[in-house]
This record gives sequence, C-alpha cells and structure tokens, in this order.
Amino acid sequence: MKPDKQTWDLLIGALKGSLDAAEKFRFETWIAETENRRFYDNLTRVWREIQQRAADYEPDRDKLWQQLRQRIGTPENPRSTPWGYRRGTSLLRMAAAAAATVVVTLLVARPDLFRSAAAPAEQQLCAFEGKSHARLADGSTVWLHSGSTLTYDTRFNDKDRSVKLCGEGFFDIAKDPERPFTVEVEGLKVRVHGTKFNVRTSAADNTVSVSLIEGSVSLDDGNGSHRRLHPGEIARYDTATRRIDIGNGNVAMESCWAAGKLTFEKQSLGEICRYMARWYGTEIHIDRAIAHDYAYTFTITDEPLEEILRIMSRINPIVYTFSKDNSVSISELE
Repeated sequence: MKPDKQTWDLLIGALKGSLDAAEKFRFETWIAETENRRFYDNLTRVWREIQQRAADYEPDRDKLWQQLRQRIGTPENPRSTPWGYRRGTSLLRMAAAAAATVVVTLLVARPDLFRSAAAPAEQQLCAFEGKSHARLADGSTVWLHSGSTLTYDTRFNDKDRSVKLCGEGFFDIAKDPERPFTVEVEGLKVRVHGTKFNVRTSAADNTVSVSLIEGSVSLDDGNGSHRRLHPGEIARYDTATRRIDIGNGNVAMESCWAAGKLTFEKQSLGEICRYMARWYGTEIHIDRAIAHDYAYTFTITDEPLEEILRIMSRINPIVYTFSKDNSVSISELE
C-alpha cells in the first residue's frame, strides 16, 4: 500500500525523533498493523546506518545514493522504484530502498539535517528498537537503550563536548583533558574525566541513576552541589528534590545490557526479574512471597523471554503467564 504524504511525514518525524503528542498517536496507530511494523523496523535498521555515517560529514547525495543502490540492489533511477511491491519482493529490500529515498529527499528538502560542522546545528542519535551503538567524532563510544535519544551540537568536537540524553545510555569516553565531556539528563550534569559509566532515567520514580564502572565523574545538580562518584558506586538523583544519594551497587549489572549478554550468578528470582524486565523491554510482575525463595545462575544473550522463563520453571516450582499487553506475571506453582 502506497503511503500518503501525511504518513510519509510521520515516518520522517519518527526517524528524526521530532513527533509531537498528536503525531505520535497517529504514528502508533499506523504502526500497530503487523505489516507496517515490519516495514518500519526494517526501515530503522537501514536509517541508523545512514545516520551514523552522515553524522561526521556532509554527504554527496548522488554518491550516497549510488553506494546504497549497489548495496541493496535498487534500480539506477530512484524515481523508478515504486512504493508498491510485487509479490515475493522482500520487506527488507523495500525498506532499504525507502530509507535511501528518505536520505535523498532530506538532503534536497531539509539540508539543515546534514549541515557541515562550520554551521552549528543539532544532531540526534536515536534507538528505535533494541539498542543502538554509535562512535562520536572525538572517539567516544555510546550505546543507547531502546527508545533513548542522544542530542549534541555539530560544534561538539571544537571546544567542549556536551550531549543531552533522554532515556538510558552507556558511555565509554575518550580521554581529553583540554575538552571536558558533559552528559546532561533531567537537569543533572555528569562531568566526565575519561571513563565508563551508565546513565538511566526512570519515569516511574522520577530518578536518574548514574553507575560508574571505571574512571571518575562528578555530578552537578544545578544548585551549586557537586558530588564525586567512584568506581563501583551508583548515584541516584531525584529530579523533583534535586537530591543526590550515592552508595555501592552492582554497577556491572546496571550496564550489562550494553555488553550483549546478561549474566546471573546465584541471584534471587526477584533481582533477576528486575533486570530481565529492562533487558526485554517488558513489565514482569512477581509474587513478593517468592521473590527471594529461589536463586539462579545463567547467561542470556539473544534467547526469547518465554524460553528463559520455561527453563526457569523447570528448575523451580514457578508458573508464568503473558498478558495481552505482553507483560508477564510470575507466581508459585500450586
């Protein structure tokens, strides 16, 4: 089905992360259909590659199209590629062609998205589904969790290095004493001195958690208070009171999502479910009576949640059920 202009605008806005509340509702309605979801998922995979490549330079649209055409096997003339597709044409190929058309269209109609570093402009990295990995111009590496965005100015690499985070991100910052690196999230500024750390916002309790793996960071709450964080510590910042509490914690577990595997060693069912909920992006409700009764040791990589739960239920007498909203409830087997 050929998308109309309004749907096309929604797709572009979703890729940029610039939809307002009303547009998000229309987009969610459109993407609720299975075929539309499959199309958009494939489109975002290709778009992320394009976005990351285009962030560091001002691309030549003809050359960019030529490279994409060779990679995905689209016709020489992009205008000859119809939105409709013959039976047997894969969604991935159509999505890739669409993504290439998005780039060519944006380069012509929206040059502000790809300005050179000489003209200050806002860049944004987005993780639409799953996690997204990007290497910044200064050599720093960032992993974004699903639904998260990272925003920064094109002058990022000149005098200082400042970014704004919405959601959750893991940072591996390149050392540069002359240019400090700052992550701003929900009013909290995390000043970095060459380090690895995880930052996560929680809308449920209005907090920001900063977990330090190695190196050193300082926290600025905007009220003149500066706190230093040491490796192995987790800081929790209350966005309402601007209070910062620091304590020791399992920083490895907090950032394991960025490493591609989730490892548990003799950990309680309740603790495991807390991290699996973040790993799989779903709510897991567990009967408090059994939260600390059972312990497990295992590693998750890319296994489906239901497969993990099935194995867990064979080891201990628990039962799980999936709700219509895809949340999970776990209780003791009677």
